[in-house]
Amino acid sequence: MGESWDYKTDVLVVGSGGGGMTAALMAKDQGNDVLCIEKGRAYGGSTAMSGGTVWIPNNHLMKRLGCQDSEEEAFQYLQSITEGRVREDRLWSYLASGPRMLEYLEKHSRVRFAIVRRMCDYYQNAKGAKPEGRSLEAVPISIRRLTKGFDQIQDHRISRQASLTVNEAVAMLDSSWWGRLGAIRIFARYYLDPTRCVGKGDSRLTLGNALVARLRLSLADRNIPVWLETPAHSLIVDAGRVAGLEALRSGRITRIGARKAVILAAGGFAHNQAMREQHQRGPVSTAWSAASRNDTGDAIRMASEIGAALDFMYDAWWASTSLVSGWSKPIVSIVERNLPGSIMVNKMGRRFTNEAAPYSDVVKAQYASHWQGHDAVPAYLIIDSRFRSRYLTGPMMPGKTPKMFIDRGYIRMSDTIEGLARQCGIDPVGLISEINAFNANAAKGKDQEFGRGDSLLDRFYGDPSVRPNSCLRPVDKPPFYAIEMWPGDIGTKGGLRTDAQARVLREDGAVIESLYAIGNCSSPVMGASYAGGGATISSSMVFGYIAALNAGKH
Repeated sequence: MGESWDYKTDVLVVGSGGGGMTAALMAKDQGNDVLCIEKGRAYGGSTAMSGGTVWIPNNHLMKRLGCQDSEEEAFQYLQSITEGRVREDRLWSYLASGPRMLEYLEKHSRVRFAIVRRMCDYYQNAKGAKPEGRSLEAVPISIRRLTKGFDQIQDHRISRQASLTVNEAVAMLDSSWWGRLGAIRIFARYYLDPTRCVGKGDSRLTLGNALVARLRLSLADRNIPVWLETPAHSLIVDAGRVAGLEALRSGRITRIGARKAVILAAGGFAHNQAMREQHQRGPVSTAWSAASRNDTGDAIRMASEIGAALDFMYDAWWASTSLVSGWSKPIVSIVERNLPGSIMVNKMGRRFTNEAAPYSDVVKAQYASHWQGHDAVPAYLIIDSRFRSRYLTGPMMPGKTPKMFIDRGYIRMSDTIEGLARQCGIDPVGLISEINAFNANAAKGKDQEFGRGDSLLDRFYGDPSVRPNSCLRPVDKPPFYAIEMWPGDIGTKGGLRTDAQARVLREDGAVIESLYAIGNCSSPVMGASYAGGGATISSSMVFGYIAALNAGKH
């Protein structure tokens, strides 16, 4: 069979997101020939469209800041939130390798991280949780470093339109005069940042673009080829091991041989409606997903065809999204739900959760409300004019609401709560009653029903100028606004069952030789939970690191 290959390499990586590029980099540094193939016209996948954070307990940057952590504490935390549904050896593998991967990348590549200050683990009541230090974001970088390759980054315009880091953006939520002075300082540093200005436009890459750009530069340093517009079609098995795959390149089938391993890092099935309807309870739609459009389940399908087992296919990295008519992708709502002067309700006009809870839990609560017959898909984010004047709302900057978004039906407006309810088809009596009850409690700074603002996570995206609760303020200043909130996601979570070395398993637990899977095409080490900011990307990168180290041993 060897003579039939169109191209041969030692390690073949399928997918160019954070996990795929980390795997390619590490495999090369182990002395292997490496090829990375990417289905899309641009590299970066869902990582490029994300906040670019990673969740790595016990990392070396924590220690520099004096934050104490240990593998044992992190294991207690993960064991608690995954509720025994993830094998312990996978948890230990992730926790042992995460800090090593992070330190290796900072020492031997262009990748640099900074701790996201005050970002806590999502479940502070779980044993082993930490108030800060485990979530890190990529350090900004200039597009000038990328030259020819810049236009090939997936969705790079996101960063060019709002090129602030997570640390900078969160600091600007303070709407007090002191906070506004701080915002002026941030923008002053931003405009003086040498990574920002070159010719016309903003050359500063932040968030997921910064992470992807740094990884891509690191691959270029090693002369690792990345073939764009090369979708994988089927795996090739020879003598009981995965020997390569068939991919479509330049309009023809290309047979790529892998002497040591194939590492699948091709994302989940967020944009495969048939797979979503098969595995997930509805209503569900690809239109609500903020994942890469190339996430159509190719890796999961290919491995399933040769006997791979699946797990957690019903789940996703849920996050509320809103839709603008005519826009190609939805807008993820991370911050608005936490800020004072907002609530989320179903068609009955009733709240169904703590709006400031982890975004995955908010969507789960929305589905629960809907399945109980309360018509919560879509739900509605209700805000007042004070909120609009002070805070970013979806794609809209603080201040006057652009007419375009009203004309397209993205946001509805009324001088009365009753009028707003009727525009949205919400029960007016229910909404008026709910807002009156909410406002009475908000004025006291205490959410009696759902405890909004009680946790560190709630307050992370709150407005510190609002006292006594940075997440609560009455919704009482007209005009009032409503935005439809859909049960979206930043990627599906279920995928190929893997072991502690990222090897793909069959239903009986046997290893499929020479086949590895990482990221959203593999079953999640986080189980049905979400440990903290960056848990999605870090899972992919850490197991990409692990897969590459093991693949090189064949």
